[in-house]
Amino acid sequence: MEKSATEDFLIRKFREYYKSTELYLPNEFTHREFGFMFFKGDYVQRHLGFKTRNEVKRFLLDRAPSHVYYSSAYYERPGAPTMDEKGWLGTDLIFDLDADHIPRVKGLSFERQLHEIKLELMSLVDDFLLDDFGFAEDDLLITFSGGRGYHVHVRSPRVRSLTSPERREIVDFIQGTGLEAESAFRKRAIHRTRYGSIFRLEMPKPDDGGWSSRVHKGLMDFVGRLEKMPKEEALEMLSEFEGIGEKTANEIHASLFDGVAGKRGVDRLREGRFDFFPRDSYRNHLVKVAVKHTLEKYHREIDEPVTADIRRLIRLPTSLHGKSGMRVIILERGEVDDFVPLRDAFPETFGSDPVGVVVEQDVAVTLKEEKINLHEGITDVPEFAAVFLMCRGLAKLSEKEERK
Repeated sequence: MEKSATEDFLIRKFREYYKSTELYLPNEFTHREFGFMFFKGDYVQRHLGFKTRNEVKRFLLDRAPSHVYYSSAYYERPGAPTMDEKGWLGTDLIFDLDADHIPRVKGLSFERQLHEIKLELMSLVDDFLLDDFGFAEDDLLITFSGGRGYHVHVRSPRVRSLTSPERREIVDFIQGTGLEAESAFRKRAIHRTRYGSIFRLEMPKPDDGGWSSRVHKGLMDFVGRLEKMPKEEALEMLSEFEGIGEKTANEIHASLFDGVAGKRGVDRLREGRFDFFPRDSYRNHLVKVAVKHTLEKYHREIDEPVTADIRRLIRLPTSLHGKSGMRVIILERGEVDDFVPLRDAFPETFGSDPVGVVVEQDVAVTLKEEKINLHEGITDVPEFAAVFLMCRGLAKLSEKEERK
């Protein structure tokens, strides 16, 4: 009964929200497939198409789903029961950033995870989509997913016809898959013989664009860190990289930081020169270290299957997330920096009147700038917190509330 009463409470609250909200519908929504999940029943109802805004609104009010999705694809017949019958017309390019895909956030608090994911989002948008790929801000629809991440929808006609393999190549680029020194550092012929040319790697420049610019920044960052460290710590860090033993670490350090002809190697490096190493092998080791360091620092963790799938369902903006009770919110790029999900994503329809709940486990979280510290047992919490806790499976409706 507790579970059923809790589900009934959430259905009622979600229905109230959909009754009062101005619903967002994607461009060309009549060519989109829609899908839904529900509080009562572990299944996805999909292969639905709608011809009018009123039809969508009526469905949401009648069924009060826990999750609402629409297709990133456009179809001739979105409501057809099989994919082959739908008539594919193209697909938006979708990026999904979620805490599940970023190893460094494991073990962090919910609030901290959301902050780290936001940093990933800003880099994806600014460094890759706007800079490297040259999309305009108007091409992008940025949304908070309502859960633990963000979505970016690229709606430019340029991407609609891309195949799954082509979309995977975009993912590979953003993640730096297969990045090697040869692709980031220029090769310049320094000597020609009858048997061929002898090449030397040249430093990438800050304005080269793409991963070359990132490798330049990564290299400068890495040698800057070495420069600030005591020598023993710097040697230890260099020795952690594959192929660099104690002797090579000492030689690389000396080449960088011991003055030669009145100038240190690191200062020559900052001028874009790479000719101060006594042996090419030392330079090549540093190049490999720079590439590895750059990948760790600058690659973005996106969900490859979501981007590659040309028939993916994605959360509908302005809908509610059934695992949190928060809204899927559309954000302009300039709004992202100051956006705090646990403060800004709860709908106004979830007020602050007290609701009796049975807390399943200890909870410590800040919602709408109100610290929620709870222990197992029966207590009252503001309505927005009750919805959040129930959706997260951390609390159930109390018997007192059931009898109201």
